[in-house]
Amino acid sequence: MANTNMNGVDAGNLNMGSLSMTSIVVSTIAYFVAAFFIKRYLVEMGIPKGMTRGMVIFIGAAAISYAVAYLVGLVVS
Repeated sequence: MANTNMNGVDAGNLNMGSLSMTSIVVSTIAYFVAAFFIKRYLVEMGIPKGMTRGMVIFIGAAAISYAVAYLVGLVVS
């Protein structure tokens, strides 16, 4: 029977490299989507541009991105 092992990856199974790559791609997309909606929400509230608003957008989007990466890790593994 032919060996189904390709470069250390069993055929049909997900290795840790693709798991981390999936997590990175999905969390990056989630970061930009979250940053867009948080920024739009803050503009609608009338919060002026500044360092505080920028930090709120960054920290909020980063937190959502980390949560999405964690959930992807749970679902994929």
